[in-house]
Amino acid sequence: MSHPLTLIATITALPGQSAAVTEGLRRLVTASRAEPGCLQYDLHQHQARPEQFVMIEQWRDAQALNEHRNTSHFQHFTHAFGERVTGIELLPLQRIA
Repeated sequence: MSHPLTLIATITALPGQSAAVTEGLRRLVTASRAEPGCLQYDLHQHQARPEQFVMIEQWRDAQALNEHRNTSHFQHFTHAFGERVTGIELLPLQRIA
């Protein structure tokens, strides 16, 4: 039996790009939440550093996450906004209790 997969993604926008990245991430959230394997896809913004975003994701299983990475909306965000961010840090988590 597979267990849900939780992923924390930290995205940092380049100076002056926060508004554009916010809009792109909001569109990504809407499309991602409609995926059958998506259990949670919530976007947060750091209170003191508005250029930093945190996405809290939960997927049915690893296959659902892999399918998400191959969707047109995920690929679009990666290509359209990749030059507007300094990087994306991924923290995969496993629930233990």
